[in-house]
Amino acid sequence: MLIHKHSIEDEVFEMFSSIIEKKDTYTAGHSRRVAYFSSSIAKRLHLSEEDQKIAFHAGLLHDIGKLFTPESILLKPRRLTKKEFTIIQKHSEDGDKILSYLSSFKQYGSIIRHHHEYYDGNGYPDKLCGEDIPLLSRIISIADAFDAMTTNRIYKCRKTTHESIKELKKWSGKQFDPKIIEVAIEFFQSYQESSHVNRMPYSFIEEERLAFFYKDTIASVYTSEYLNYFLQGNVEMNKFESSCLIQIHTMTEYNREFGWKSGNNLIREIAIRLKILFQTHYIFRVFGDDFIILNTQHITLDAELLNEKISTGFNQINISVIYFPLKDFAFNRWEDYEPYLQNYKRK
Repeated sequence: MLIHKHSIEDEVFEMFSSIIEKKDTYTAGHSRRVAYFSSSIAKRLHLSEEDQKIAFHAGLLHDIGKLFTPESILLKPRRLTKKEFTIIQKHSEDGDKILSYLSSFKQYGSIIRHHHEYYDGNGYPDKLCGEDIPLLSRIISIADAFDAMTTNRIYKCRKTTHESIKELKKWSGKQFDPKIIEVAIEFFQSYQESSHVNRMPYSFIEEERLAFFYKDTIASVYTSEYLNYFLQGNVEMNKFESSCLIQIHTMTEYNREFGWKSGNNLIREIAIRLKILFQTHYIFRVFGDDFIILNTQHITLDAELLNEKISTGFNQINISVIYFPLKDFAFNRWEDYEPYLQNYKRK
């Protein structure tokens, strides 16, 4: 039984695309959207069906070089340092190198190598400019930028389609080919914008991979910075129905009386109790001595009983619990909880 060559290649493309997205949580769905945008722009430029197909496949593979990028950089959910950015820039060259090992994929190497070149010559890796940059590379460059701008990141909320188009126009003739920009903008204006475009972890394993950067070293729960990630994403995804603020009072006095080591042990023990009581891993340490817990459903709280279970054995501290139905509170950052902090005096 004969198997058509193109069907095998299609399977290889899917395999590569899946591997890329498994490697990099941030690219979940990104490669497929860039592929779709690229082929759609190519179609509006009246390129041949073959070129449209190549644009789609090159879009799927445009980040394949990130397989060579260290995960400590690739998964870093903060802005990169200058040195880290220099390292991740190599992914376009590495993509070309990877594809050079497969004879039927070599045609995509040059396209991928140059998708970060700038029309004015200030891009990378080879400082090509104008029409010296392969046409399909110029198309993918625009598709890639648009998707990056319209996707939520942990350190930056996404732009709207209107805002992103404004940015594309700003960089027309500098980063982007001005002729292609005109056609691309026509397409993006007609594109049905998704309200759920997030580079968010889609499973507990993915959350843990990303949380490598956001684990509190004392309590082994997530940090306040990671809480922002979920609060911002929840505005659109509505994953969480409620949250609790667990405030530990008089920790300064406790540390002064029993020492910092005992204070750290106290924080660690309370975190363990919260995990058991709430049966969730969405626990975040905030304001130094307090915790915020996100819940995927509304819960019934007996604050007095909860206080007792949390503080048993630690009579020297006071604990308060405040429940928040998230539909009634516009929490976008962990600092939004600050007005609800209560001041207790040690009895």
